[in-house]
Amino acid sequence: MRHTNMICTAIHLALGLGAFGTMMQTALAADYYAGKQIRIILPANNIDSGYGLYGFLASQHLGRFIPGNPSVVTSFMPGATGIASLNYMQTIAPKDGTTIAVIAQDVATFQARKIAGARYDATTFKYIVRLAPNVPVHMIWKDAPAKSIADVMKMETITGAVGVGGTHNDLPRATNALLGTKWKIVSGYPGSGDARIAMERGETQATVSPAILFKEQLKGWLDSGKVRVVVQYADFRHPLFPDVPSVVELARDNDAREILTFLSSLSTIGRGFAAPPDTNEQAMDILKKAFADMIADKSFLADADKRGAEILPMWGDELSAYVKRIVATRPEIVSRASAIVEGQ
Repeated sequence: MRHTNMICTAIHLALGLGAFGTMMQTALAADYYAGKQIRIILPANNIDSGYGLYGFLASQHLGRFIPGNPSVVTSFMPGATGIASLNYMQTIAPKDGTTIAVIAQDVATFQARKIAGARYDATTFKYIVRLAPNVPVHMIWKDAPAKSIADVMKMETITGAVGVGGTHNDLPRATNALLGTKWKIVSGYPGSGDARIAMERGETQATVSPAILFKEQLKGWLDSGKVRVVVQYADFRHPLFPDVPSVVELARDNDAREILTFLSSLSTIGRGFAAPPDTNEQAMDILKKAFADMIADKSFLADADKRGAEILPMWGDELSAYVKRIVATRPEIVSRASAIVEGQ
């Protein structure tokens, strides 16, 4: 009996110590962030961008899940297609957990390609979570002769592209070079909406759009048969399009597969959050737990759904490993990818 009582006493003591430890951790976390403000850096110039959507969404909810209830604000830093924000995070941002960023989705490829002005090391950022991928898909209007990506390999198909570089131009150009597609790229549209209007009017036959827009905004087009989605520019299939091939699946050899994986890595990195290099571990533990709790929260998920923001998380360790893999892409693959997107 005495032995049993001793065991029960030990169990109660362990439970008590565990509870006490949890209380102490919560108190320390509360002390850490009490009275502070967390700033989320956005590599964009307005809240309507994809970066803005996810940064603002997090800013509205994250503070509730951090002991001490710090305020959370967003800050725009759009220069050099995201490079300005990446340089800031590397060299200037405080490393105490009061500054995090929605990382530019080109963070790995810009570094590997040695893009001018990039003074950061993507492998040193402290990745917290990716809230969602950002998968561009190619749609073709109903009146176009081509009905599939196989058809585009046989016949010229006119696609409208935003600007003169970036996803709308680079990825179709890559498939022309590596897969034998016959996209005729008409560049220079001011925005995605303009490119879609041009397709409706018959000026073009196709354009690129984020997959998530087909959940609500473009769902009517898809359901009514006005458009067909023929390929996904990613190394995986988005849940909205389980029957549409990813561009990496279509690669004919290992080099093409590596190039297409490299160029489409922006899809997987998507809307990722990270802290500066060397951010202290106490702050990182608090932030990781806060994001995990937020993602599991019903009111957060309801708000995300209301705003049209999908939540398909990739946790920090996996995201960090992915970024490192893309940065370490073989130099000859990076050179070939760069030549393709530069039209060489």
